[in-house]
Amino acid sequence: MGKLQLLLIPIIVAVLGVHTRGSFAEEEKLRVLSLHGYMGNGPGMCSSYKSWDPAILELVEFSCLTAPFPVTCRGRRNNCYSWFNHDSDRVKSKIDESLAYVLDYMRETGPYDGVMGHSQGGMMAGLLTGVQAKEMVILGRMSGDLPALRFAIIDEGGFLPGLLEDVYCPPLETKSFHIIGNYDPNQQTEEEFLPKWQNPTVVYVDMPHTPLTGQYMNDELKRSLEDFLNTARGASSAGGALEVA
Repeated sequence: MGKLQLLLIPIIVAVLGVHTRGSFAEEEKLRVLSLHGYMGNGPGMCSSYKSWDPAILELVEFSCLTAPFPVTCRGRRNNCYSWFNHDSDRVKSKIDESLAYVLDYMRETGPYDGVMGHSQGGMMAGLLTGVQAKEMVILGRMSGDLPALRFAIIDEGGFLPGLLEDVYCPPLETKSFHIIGNYDPNQQTEEEFLPKWQNPTVVYVDMPHTPLTGQYMNDELKRSLEDFLNTARGASSAGGALEVA
């Protein structure tokens, strides 16, 4: 992989709970690949799920992947990573490298029922879903030979106009669940993302631009997300164990 291999060196690996690969058939939990936002990491993303409603956590287990590109942290953050840099003139190449990196991870650790992403990770989740639905080849990685992602959960994520827009044409048939913060300054961009999906489920929540935690899960969101996941689980024969990379 050349340069990409070097970028994979800082992957953060941690395990939350007991990893019992193969136990998903008994637990009937959905296996979801989780992609964090800009300046985040896999362990931090998985930590945010711990405060979710127990009824939802009984339905799903997350595998939280850390992005390949380290970035300078701000404030009290540490171990910061990104999928791409908005300000770089190499946005497209960074996205391609990140998609190839995720496809490699899916091939190694899958299968996955769905994908969830926050902010920049939500953008990546949308691109990943579209790339796989259209069986595109990214830097030599075939996406069509992987088990298809059947749903995507987009937490305050949008899309990048002018970049890989053919991924969303025609709009994706994959089931999608979109969480939009009422106090999120990026709300308009997130709403413009909705037409890229044929039948999106959308819930507005009183929260700023931040990963979804239990404190922001109102009754409507809990009910809607539980229904969404139950519908997906009803058609699933796959699952997995909570892990972070």
